[in-house]
Amino acid sequence: MTNEWHQLTALELGEEIQQGTIDPVDLTEYYLGRIKEKDPDNVIYVRLTEERALQEAKAASVRAKSGVRRSELDGVPISWKDLFDTAGVKTEAGTQLLEGRVPEHDAECLQRATRAGLVCLGKTNMPDLAFSGLGNNPWTGTGSNPFDTEQDRVPGGSSAGAALSVYHGLAAAAIGSDTAGSVRIPAAWCGITGLKTTHGLISLDGSVPLSPSQDTVGPLTRDIADANALTAILSGRKAADLTGATLKGTRILRATTVFDDLVDPEINEALKAALEKLRAAGAEIVEGEVPAFKDVLESCNENGYPGMLEGYAIWGDQIRETPDRIFSSIGNRFLAGEKFGAANALKLEFALKKFKVDYLKQTAGFDLVVGATQPSIPPLLDKLYADESYYLDMALMSISLTRLGNLLGLCATTLPAGMALGFPVGMMLMAPGFEEGKLLRLSFAAENALRGKS
Repeated sequence: MTNEWHQLTALELGEEIQQGTIDPVDLTEYYLGRIKEKDPDNVIYVRLTEERALQEAKAASVRAKSGVRRSELDGVPISWKDLFDTAGVKTEAGTQLLEGRVPEHDAECLQRATRAGLVCLGKTNMPDLAFSGLGNNPWTGTGSNPFDTEQDRVPGGSSAGAALSVYHGLAAAAIGSDTAGSVRIPAAWCGITGLKTTHGLISLDGSVPLSPSQDTVGPLTRDIADANALTAILSGRKAADLTGATLKGTRILRATTVFDDLVDPEINEALKAALEKLRAAGAEIVEGEVPAFKDVLESCNENGYPGMLEGYAIWGDQIRETPDRIFSSIGNRFLAGEKFGAANALKLEFALKKFKVDYLKQTAGFDLVVGATQPSIPPLLDKLYADESYYLDMALMSISLTRLGNLLGLCATTLPAGMALGFPVGMMLMAPGFEEGKLLRLSFAAENALRGKS
């Protein structure tokens, strides 16, 4: 059984701990051993928190034997993106700008996880300051997309190491962040599950910022049930009741606006085939426009994107002073924010408020809005370093669909929904802000339909 532990979900591992068939210490040592074996170049984990992990596992073991476990995930080891502060352990957010930075306290979301008994295995890789949906990093290295064994392709970002830690069985689950797609992009390109939570649901205190108005915390997991359990712990809210979740009687809008213009035909066909499984499970699938999608992108093109504007305000001076301490292609993206002024920022703020209302009106008759998570397959790594204009095109491609959820204040999941061109296809399911309960229930039902479960 031991050699199969990494194939179990976080909740399944938690149940084994509850039943006394797995000891948290053995489980943690098992994962640490796998990490050292499978990630010798530290491109998935930039650093382990081995001493902390074993201490937490020993405490969880005592609680389990005493019958006083703190949560259903007490003793389960997970990974943390390297922008969440870890007390006494370097948190550098993938950038030499913060090289050697050691925070004094854990991020609030990590504190919540620790109080629930989760074991912190270590810090996962990411691009500079999370400002890339591709996931590559010339300083820390880049873990390859697992679906191309001949050429190195990006895993997706910015929660790159997070997704790879789950895919390769180097953590039971991972915690990442999503500002324009950084949970959903790598989850989709690596064929796992991701949840972008509503902005404000989970505290950002103690996380390195990119765009405070858009940054969100979210899990990358093997299934929706794990995402649900982790979100409850990190937010301090009750988990959604997934019992009896069904698609029967639901109305789902497949958005054509923006999506049909950008998504590769092969991916679109795979998505439509997946939607037929949802239809067979009882959902009504309707195709239609969502004008707010186009409107919000046009406003951002005119006034700048929040990530660029806020990122420039936070990091611009430091990047200008030490440009050699950040990957130049990302540094240039930050510095592009200087061409926008206060009037642009205010225009964007007002426009986003309007478009959020417009979106709710335009989708009021539907339970979910769906589309492809990614419009194309992950690009080749070498070409991104050889051609900066190509890098920019691919960076914008990667966030072109996912950023809609951030800009409009939505919550969203991505589910594995088939294959196209040799890579996983992610199905993105979107719901209004703070409707995670409904989103997770319907995503759970959709997951069952996609997996052929009744």
